[in-house]
Amino acid sequence: MDERTQALAARALVIGLFPDAAVQAAIKAHCAEWWWPRGHYFPPGHRLHLTLHRVEDRGHAIEELLRHALAEVPMRPLELTLDSSCTWRNDISVVQPAEHEGLRALHDDIVRAVRNTGLARPAASTAGWTPHITIARQTERAARPPCLPPIRWRVREFRLIRSHRGNFFYHELLARYPMQR
Repeated sequence: MDERTQALAARALVIGLFPDAAVQAAIKAHCAEWWWPRGHYFPPGHRLHLTLHRVEDRGHAIEELLRHALAEVPMRPLELTLDSSCTWRNDISVVQPAEHEGLRALHDDIVRAVRNTGLARPAASTAGWTPHITIARQTERAARPPCLPPIRWRVREFRLIRSHRGNFFYHELLARYPMQR
């Protein structure tokens, strides 16, 4: 594998919702109520996000195609409530929003826009999508408090980012798509 191919393999284009500072602080306060096992780690607050869709990063042409397709997605105001948390079998701990028709509609619109670009298989199902924000990793046997006080989250935009994985994991903001009134 050549150097350019390795660099692309360590990146992905992610479309997601990013909580503001107040929601990040509320999630952090919730995390302080857990018992965490040795070796766990938290993503930094600015990287917390709810993934709506993910596309393999294959270079600048794909990014441009995706930017234009996402500009056509209607973004309506969303008032989400994060009201549950748990640890999944893959040792990732998450917070999840209450079921929200507008969030499902936004997800479906984004999936449709990506499919229309040819970047995703047309037959790929979206039924298995579980909206969540990853709050910690390597959390086998983490113990959460009995309840999550509801965290209100007013979503104002979705974003397209390039996620760089590897030794220096970071998110590169590519575009913002604000809500339409």
